[in-house]
Amino acid sequence: MPKQIQRLVKIALLLVIFYLLYQLSFIFEPLFAAFGFLFIPVIFALLFYYLLKPLVELLKKKLPHTASAAISFVIFLLGLFIMAGVLGFFLVDQFDALGEVIMEQYEQYQEDPESLIPGFLQDYVDIEEVEQNITEQLSNATAWIQENISVLLNQLKEIPTQLVLMLFLTFYLLKDSKKFYENIREILPYEYRTKFVESVEKVDSVLGIYVKGQLIVALFTGAGMLIVYLIVGLPLAPVLAMFAVVTSVIPFIGPILGVLPAIIIALGEGLWVVVQIIIGTIIVQQIESDLISPNVIGKKLEIHPLTIIVLVMLAVTIYGIIGAFVVVPAYAAIRAVAQVFYREYQNRREKDYHQKKL
Repeated sequence: MPKQIQRLVKIALLLVIFYLLYQLSFIFEPLFAAFGFLFIPVIFALLFYYLLKPLVELLKKKLPHTASAAISFVIFLLGLFIMAGVLGFFLVDQFDALGEVIMEQYEQYQEDPESLIPGFLQDYVDIEEVEQNITEQLSNATAWIQENISVLLNQLKEIPTQLVLMLFLTFYLLKDSKKFYENIREILPYEYRTKFVESVEKVDSVLGIYVKGQLIVALFTGAGMLIVYLIVGLPLAPVLAMFAVVTSVIPFIGPILGVLPAIIIALGEGLWVVVQIIIGTIIVQQIESDLISPNVIGKKLEIHPLTIIVLVMLAVTIYGIIGAFVVVPAYAAIRAVAQVFYREYQNRREKDYHQKKL
């Protein structure tokens, strides 16, 4: 049978298989539900694993592996509890202050609706249209919450379970990751073990670089934005800086999302405050993109900026904000594995070519 016909037959068989799987989708719904439940705990467990792994390796120079993993995990738990306690007390005051700022701006808006719009824009902005749009958006948000309140409550109920699961996964990754790796390697046929070992090593290296690099970038961004907010005298500077830390993990669109709450609050402080925040954000992002990211992430992962932009846009469109968080490390890991298999394919082709020449 000609090769072209063989390919067509294979494609047709794949399409038939996909169609049959689609018809049996009800069988896979529980699997998808389980995957959705496990997704966030697994992602955070991997994040903390790579953050704690250097500490485990350091302690292993003096202690057994299990003891090193246990001590690292205890330090991690203590750090979480201390951070939660400190941030809890701190955020209560900050959110009280946020409520006061919002009420002040609302009262100012009630007295003079045009006061929150910069003077040079007042001739171009229809305040009634703005009010109508805000009212419509609030109405849509309220309707969406009412329709999805049961789903939201179920998701909130899952948080404690997911938190406990995340902690267990983190501990067992620190303690038994090598055992998991060795068990999987032993199950595989002998001819695939070399590629598996090389793939795991590359993925481990890539994810380690990315997680540690993103932590450095996030801390730098948060510190930089905190300085900017304090210089301009913006209320709630620490909370807004922490928001910038979280969103900075998202490439390209993260900085924009991170500064939006600050700009909204700054509108009540005056146009010059908004301009200062925008200038400060540009300076922080230039330093981060020109000095920090290339040295701790970009040069080591060798991912083109255009590739990252396309990946993030697709992830946001399909999977929302969670997709934007994980798409770059997922792409880097998949590419690392693909490079291993592609290099094997190229070596095989070269070997076949030389054998034919002989």
